[in-house]
Amino acid sequence: MKILNFLLIFIFTINSVSEEGRLGREPNEYKYTSIGIDLIQSDKTGIGAKISFELPGPLYAVVERRAEGVDTENDSYDRIINGARLGAQIGIGDLFSNISAKGINLGVKNIFDVYGELGVKSVAIDGKVNSFSEDDAQAHFIAGIRFGDSNNWEGKIFMDYSKESEVILKPCPENQICPAVVEYVLDEETDQKYGAGVLYNINNRSAAYIELTSSKVFDSTLKLGYQINF
Repeated sequence: MKILNFLLIFIFTINSVSEEGRLGREPNEYKYTSIGIDLIQSDKTGIGAKISFELPGPLYAVVERRAEGVDTENDSYDRIINGARLGAQIGIGDLFSNISAKGINLGVKNIFDVYGELGVKSVAIDGKVNSFSEDDAQAHFIAGIRFGDSNNWEGKIFMDYSKESEVILKPCPENQICPAVVEYVLDEETDQKYGAGVLYNINNRSAAYIELTSSKVFDSTLKLGYQINF
């Protein structure tokens, strides 16, 4: 939690060292069409890839794949997560203009974007020590804000909401004799992740970022990535 608080403070102070208009963009010209590659650190080191592309209007789509390892007290296993989501984004000033009553213009500037993504993710789990393999699919929702200067540093704060599938020992019912062979099953638990990230636009076509996400089910995740913008 201390690391997350530090990252949030850093996000809110990055604009003080930004060079205005360095890439010739509008400050809120955030890129929603990109290809990214991630290095993920949690229980073990994992890798991920994501493709995002704009659709007509405020819409965009995201397709991603992530592979990571998980250690437990009794076993270790690999998780392969595939996801696809449809997103929508809008500047906060545009949002208030659309909902203003009786034609009153509130005059709010687009100092940050509000975004939401809804889709599905599938999780394939493969046990390493004990023979266990399972696939599972869950609804997936992400919402957050994106702010900063698209010419330099950007920040985002978000909530990630879905069910997570964790491998656990199969419980033995009371007053019953269970087999000596250890059996594993999936345990689904609703998880609310909270995260924050910082992105630096190296030039008009590339960016590097760092992202930290907390979880109720798994350990916190640190993500380092490189992104190609279009």
